[in-house]
Amino acid sequence: MGLLALAAAAVLSWLIWLRGFSDYLSVTFEEASVTGEGFRNLLESSNAEAFSSAAAWKEEGEMELETEQSGRSTRALVYAMRGQVQAVFGDTLLMGRYFTEGEEAVCLLDEKAAKELFGSDDVTGREVVLMGETRKVAGILQGDRGICVIPAGEDEAFRGITVRKQRAEQSSANALTAISSYAQGETERIVDGQLYYILALLRTAGILTVITVVPAVLLIKVKEKRLAGAAVLAAGLLILAVFTAEIPLGSDYLPTYWSDFDFFGDLWEEKAQQIEGLREYQEFWHEEGFLESFPLIFSLHGSAGKR
Repeated sequence: MGLLALAAAAVLSWLIWLRGFSDYLSVTFEEASVTGEGFRNLLESSNAEAFSSAAAWKEEGEMELETEQSGRSTRALVYAMRGQVQAVFGDTLLMGRYFTEGEEAVCLLDEKAAKELFGSDDVTGREVVLMGETRKVAGILQGDRGICVIPAGEDEAFRGITVRKQRAEQSSANALTAISSYAQGETERIVDGQLYYILALLRTAGILTVITVVPAVLLIKVKEKRLAGAAVLAAGLLILAVFTAEIPLGSDYLPTYWSDFDFFGDLWEEKAQQIEGLREYQEFWHEEGFLESFPLIFSLHGSAGKR
């Protein structure tokens, strides 16, 4: 019983974590094709009203970080960002703050980079040297990949745009169209928090259905245990209803009209392929967490192909 409660708590914690990213949409382009002007035009357009925050970013590569105080150094993956950095990292800020538009000589470090440089992650306000330039640490991000985030220059071109939608249930397809209209390159990948959250709900609901409804039916067949079976069945259906109610109506990934069921199977297969393809390439550690959470979904394409 204790193991069952522990497993239920773990699943609930996992779903709550995924829900926190259900408004997240990140688009990567094949080249650094998002200009500073294009990103600014996106923020100033009517489309920006659909986003609570937005950031443009590009990977600068792995670079050497040093501290003048201790003489320590480490290598970290450096990202240049413009806009509202919280769009990318959300509630993964461990301490300090995000840098704001217009700041220059500042940076964010993740826990690994901070500890390797200073021996602690409580280092906001301390200084690091990157490519000969001294930067003040504004905040610390959760994570152990070795990451440093710096403000992007005014005229830089970006590889991707990440946004947080005003409401998680807003259409990701519409948001993607708006973002792509301000970029000059082809889309390479999409990471959609709404997709991951809905698939997690459906998967969990399916498992709960199996472990409650099947035993309940077996109990009901036994005359002396029909009442207990009915209670288990009612509890299972109630839990299933709660999970179903969490799925946003009108989602891009669920059938809305009867005609949608004709192509829903193909849509599911397409999204399963998208997730499987993302395993080869991730930018941020919470996206890796998305992928690690769905080992069963990776096999959907194979099973779909056998239909």
